This record gives sequence, structure tokens and C-alpha cells, in this order.
Amino acid sequence: MDAASRWRAATTLFAACALAGCAATSAPPDEEPVELTVRHRSEWRVLWLEGETNLPDGAHLNYRVVHEAANTIPVGEWPATNLMEAGRSAVTDGTYWARINTFNWPRGNVRVVVQFPLPPQPPDVVARYGANGERLAGEHVTDVGGTRAIQVEHVFEHRR
Repeated sequence: MDAASRWRAATTLFAACALAGCAATSAPPDEEPVELTVRHRSEWRVLWLEGETNLPDGAHLNYRVVHEAANTIPVGEWPATNLMEAGRSAVTDGTYWARINTFNWPRGNVRVVVQFPLPPQPPDVVARYGANGERLAGEHVTDVGGTRAIQVEHVFEHRR
């Protein structure tokens, strides 16, 4: 191929790339799909939150549990002090769990929300998914205060 042919080929490639929206200087970051489930089980006066994920070991998930009574009964009249609980759980071997005391909880609906990657996260998790979740992908991606996050909800009826 002579110099003129190479020049035509290069300009054709450049034009095709420009029309297709290619960026020669920076490619968009790779997105990483995240799978996350949540379920519960109750044993006597303990609520267990459990789930599976494809997140790496050591990634931290935030959870929030709210009994419907927390939204309808004044705080001073709550039947228990823990109708709202929040915490963190670390991923180990594709699973996570948390335990919540439900002593004196009345019957009623409970809402559980699990989120990832609210900080702080280990450095390798930040490198993989981005400081603000820029590289997150998946069915449950949402915006949480300007951060891309995976968020799953689970609602169930608490029975004593």
C-alpha cells in the first residue's frame, strides 16, 4: 500500500469513528454489573437479613430497617427502642448478613433497604467500581445523593 492509500484509509477510519461517536483520547470507563438480593428470616425475637451478591469479599453493604410503627407512633410511645435500625455488613464468599433484635416489636410491615457502594469502601472496591459508583451497572442502579448506587428493597409482614 502506498502513502496515498494509507492516508485515505486513515482519514476514512477517522471519519467513520467521528460519525460513530468514538473518542480517540478517552474511552468511557467499563461498567461492572452488580447482582444483589435481600431476604429475611425471623427466629424468636431476632430478624436476620441475608442475601447473595457478586461483589468481592470485603465490600461493605449498608442496610436500613424500618418498622411501620416508627412512622405512625410518636417516638416516646414506641413499644421498643429499635423500630429503625441501620448498619453495615461485609461480603464474604458472595453472601452478607445482619442480625436485628426485634424484642417487643408489634405486628406490622417492615421495610428493608440495602445499598452499595456508600463509603467508606476498601481501596480495591473503590478502584473497581469508582469512588461514586461511576462504573456500576445492573438492574437496581439508582442515584443516592449524587452517587450511583445499587439499591434493593424488601418488604415483609412481621409477626410475633
